[in-house]
Amino acid sequence: MKGTSLLSFKSWTKIHQPLPRTPRESQQLLNALTSSFRRQLDRTYPSPSPSERPTSDRPSLNSTSSAHATDQHLHSILDNPLFRIVPQKTPIIARSQNCAPSTRCPDTLAQDPMVLFDQAFAAGTATPVFITDCLKSQLLLARSSGEEGLPAAMKLTRAGSKVANWFWASDGASRRSLLQNRASTGSLAKFMVAEGLQETVLEWLKMLLTGDLGGLNGSLTPDQARLMFNHLLQDLLDAEIRYGAGVGSAITYYLRARSLQVLSADVHGDLKAAKTLLLAPGAQLARALGELKPSPAQLSVHIFDEFAGIISTLSSSRSLLYSSVALCHPSHPDPTPFIHYVDSLSPKKFQKWSDTRQDAFLRVSCDALRALIDRKKIRLATNLGHQIQELLPEETASASVEVSRSRVTEEEDYLLRRLNMSWT
Repeated sequence: MKGTSLLSFKSWTKIHQPLPRTPRESQQLLNALTSSFRRQLDRTYPSPSPSERPTSDRPSLNSTSSAHATDQHLHSILDNPLFRIVPQKTPIIARSQNCAPSTRCPDTLAQDPMVLFDQAFAAGTATPVFITDCLKSQLLLARSSGEEGLPAAMKLTRAGSKVANWFWASDGASRRSLLQNRASTGSLAKFMVAEGLQETVLEWLKMLLTGDLGGLNGSLTPDQARLMFNHLLQDLLDAEIRYGAGVGSAITYYLRARSLQVLSADVHGDLKAAKTLLLAPGAQLARALGELKPSPAQLSVHIFDEFAGIISTLSSSRSLLYSSVALCHPSHPDPTPFIHYVDSLSPKKFQKWSDTRQDAFLRVSCDALRALIDRKKIRLATNLGHQIQELLPEETASASVEVSRSRVTEEEDYLLRRLNMSWT
């Protein structure tokens, strides 16, 4: 009786398909694997929209191709310090701690901070505190190129992407320590915006809303998660205004963060939670709008209206915050909410405010008067001016003349003189 070979292909067909035995079959298998790999890369690295900025300086003939995505994927692996750096026997942090506080170590952070970071990353000794020092030192070095060239100088350091790689390679406790430190996130957000890594920050915000940063010990209490979300979002918005595409783009990211919050099951419909997450960042954007006063070309009316609607919900339509936002409309500043707000005030209530809040009120008052005068509503502007004057304490008026004048610009002082008034 003829035996059956244990190596017969037929005996393996029940487990998996036979391996290719001809050059043609081998080529077909290779093509199938290549196509599958490219499809996976296209899903992981979708084609960017025309408005998105490139995140890499590497040249590419076609930035939307699978070949380009493969190149990016492999470079991100090979650029990792774990593959590029040979760890030194003496950890960087340990050698730095042995130096006297008043002296500089040979490996001083002021010389090449991100090289030291790479070495510490490869050695497994990079801590959130050390990372913060590296980022601060790198930011100081980048500033030496001047404010105009600062975003480009920050981008060249790749500090944002390097720390992001450290984040994904770290355990949950280390991730939490990094995002809990405002000194860390404040500096890190600047570098990430300069590199166009806003999507990564949004991913972190999404993780914070779930209350879990992943890895070992990555869970957060609801209060921790909301506070960290609030702070990280503020840092992202500040960086986008200063080093990114401006206040219009910052508002767009704010709206996307709001969408994340709405989709989060644990805070959906919870106005108190929404205020904790979004009110302070919204006020931050309102201040920027008041200072920068973007045109319709810089901020679309549709985006502004959506933002103003959120602020109205979070702070009510009869608040100083919403009144200030309404006056920042890119094409039609609206003084009506501020007029209604002033009607609700009394001198006793106003005089209990802090100097900072009073100064903010006076700045918004000037914006409201300007809007009324531009619309030729002089009588309404005069009445509003008198209402504002009545809120100021009479007994301190004469003593505060010089202080009050120093708080207003020449343009604001001109507006008041047109109405035959002053703040004192």
